[in-house]
Amino acid sequence: METKNKLELSNPFMNISGKKERETLEKDLKFCKENVLTNRFIRRRIVFFMDGYRYAGQAVSKRWGINFGFFESGHDQIKKAYMTENLEKEAGKLWWTMMNEDENFSKQLVKELLDIIEWEKRLSKTIPQRVLSRNEIEEYMLMHLDWWISFFEVAYLWFCAEDIKQMIDNELGKIWEDFEYEGESVNLSHFKDSVYRPMKWPLSSVEQRDLLATSRLKGKDKEKGLQEHTEKYKHLALHNIDDEYFNEEYYKGRLNILEDNKEYENQKKLMDTADKEVEYANGILESSNLPEWIKDRIEFVRWFMYLRTESVDHFMLVNSAYKSVFQSLSKEFGLAMEEVLHMTYEEIISSLRKGKLIVSKDLIKSRTHEGYAFLISTNGSYLTTDKEVDELHELVVPKDEGKEIKELKGQSAFKGIVKGHARVILDRRNSHELKHGEILVTTMTSPEFVPAMKISGGIVTNEGGILCHAAIMSRELRKPCVIGTKKATDVIKTGDLLELDADKGIVKILN
Repeated sequence: METKNKLELSNPFMNISGKKERETLEKDLKFCKENVLTNRFIRRRIVFFMDGYRYAGQAVSKRWGINFGFFESGHDQIKKAYMTENLEKEAGKLWWTMMNEDENFSKQLVKELLDIIEWEKRLSKTIPQRVLSRNEIEEYMLMHLDWWISFFEVAYLWFCAEDIKQMIDNELGKIWEDFEYEGESVNLSHFKDSVYRPMKWPLSSVEQRDLLATSRLKGKDKEKGLQEHTEKYKHLALHNIDDEYFNEEYYKGRLNILEDNKEYENQKKLMDTADKEVEYANGILESSNLPEWIKDRIEFVRWFMYLRTESVDHFMLVNSAYKSVFQSLSKEFGLAMEEVLHMTYEEIISSLRKGKLIVSKDLIKSRTHEGYAFLISTNGSYLTTDKEVDELHELVVPKDEGKEIKELKGQSAFKGIVKGHARVILDRRNSHELKHGEILVTTMTSPEFVPAMKISGGIVTNEGGILCHAAIMSRELRKPCVIGTKKATDVIKTGDLLELDADKGIVKILN
């Protein structure tokens, strides 16, 4: 069984107790230790997606020559995910070298991701929304894997755009000369603060602008506009295939807020300011006296600011389309959809071909309801359940010394200093719990967080760099924001009084 990417379907090791498994695991533990495995995400995790990352990891190794480790584990649905630090460092150096060797490399990479977004749109229209036959399900499952591998053999590496930005800034320091734009002198600091804006607004930002326009409609036109808006954007909630759509009540609630003319004018002003910043970034880059090669690389970073969010917004469109596939699998296997999502590609497809499950329901239910650990590494991959979940975790993840931390450092996404009480939100579905003026503390933001971000006093995230969703939205909403603190959600508790100094990228716990 093969995909178009010539990767044979297989399963990871299903235990760590066998002699072969243990010998292979020892090599992978050494690799993860040498390359520093660190917590990168906290999300609701499913085996199906993690198994897809396994295939994509093989594609990354084949195409880019980079090996890395990826691990997640836990007994709850919300799990920590860890990655070795070498991935983006090696990717940044590699892509920079390839840019030096081929002046079209960055444009080709941008085009590849733009093509993948178009692929996502086509794929979302391909899947019938009805009960599917076994043959249809198999066909669509293989299509999903082919798309997933093609996407993540690039997307796995795209965080290195932060490293490339740093390399650009280092080069700018060597060649910079002040110039005039719109009658004002532009120095290096102002240029770097102003030029890094997305090339375009991603779908989730366009949604905000569309909702603003819908709020000005009246009567039946407004009712129709609300229905059309819901249908067009409801998929933005689907980070997993079995997530619930944004419903009409969700958008109606946001429209009701915009009924207040003061709030409407405030939101419109924010959007207009953000739009002008993009125009200014275009103008200041074009008018600069920088060599074309460095302009090209700045544009590459700006494209990635757009593409990272835009591709994920359409990723969720694919999740919407695949609801019918997993509903059909649920009926076929006699399992809840959530449980099917804890099967591997090979388990699903082989079960379809044999006409019965090739793996026990008890094992699938154990992964779903009692937890699992999944390690992807250079020599092998391992999917464990039961007591081996904690055993593998203890072997893979360095022990936390547990020192009390009163101050966190990160990167400033939008400047400002604010004090307020923290609201720690790990599950995006609970973002409505944030109260006006509280400081949002989370792993990373997504479209579901936008209403909360608007009423927050400021934003603090574990993850992300200057190109991430939180960075883009905090600038758009003019909210003080510190990103990339790594462990804010571990250290800060809801109710803590914080001082968020986004001028310096520092978050202090005051009590």
